[in-house]
Amino acid sequence: MARTVDAGGLTQDEAGALSIEEQFDLVRERDARMQELLTEAQLVISDGVWIWGQKGAGPIAGPNAWALPGMELENSYFLQMWRGTQPAGATGAKQDLDPMLDYFKEQGWETTVRESSGPNFEAVADTGEGFLVSWKVKANGLYNMEVMSQSYWGDSRTLLHEIVDRIPPEETAINESLPGVYIKFPDWSDPVDYAPNLQDHGE
Repeated sequence: MARTVDAGGLTQDEAGALSIEEQFDLVRERDARMQELLTEAQLVISDGVWIWGQKGAGPIAGPNAWALPGMELENSYFLQMWRGTQPAGATGAKQDLDPMLDYFKEQGWETTVRESSGPNFEAVADTGEGFLVSWKVKANGLYNMEVMSQSYWGDSRTLLHEIVDRIPPEETAINESLPGVYIKFPDWSDPVDYAPNLQDHGE
């Protein structure tokens, strides 16, 4: 049976009836949960410094692979954040997935292992709450931990403006950190003064 609600359990009409401020608050809640998931996953691997890729906080306009019928660039979004690490001597060995596979099993999450050219290997776990946690080990030695949401209904462009234009540039200037450090999600009462870049810095 086809899904009729988004990753947050809302239909298009229900999401459309929310004010921008209410949608803003939903992004805040979702971002906070993703931060928890990412931090916990990172700490399974290393409590040292990680490289920042997709920084988080701002929604990415349009649906992803978990789109519902009717989702388009303007009326839907998803959230994503990832961090990278380069373990000494890492070469993308498949067994380097094992710590996360064990962790995912402990959490009771449905897990898939994928292989791509490189060879690169990736373990992807569905948390059952609309989020995917993935651990990718690559032949070049750069390993990525990512949390991504499934798709949500929402006014994507307005939300992006209302969120990122409230974030001071210094908040987005971080390129590496220990686990648990994130861009501070703004308050609705904050001034709309900024236009920082939250885009992916590459893999």
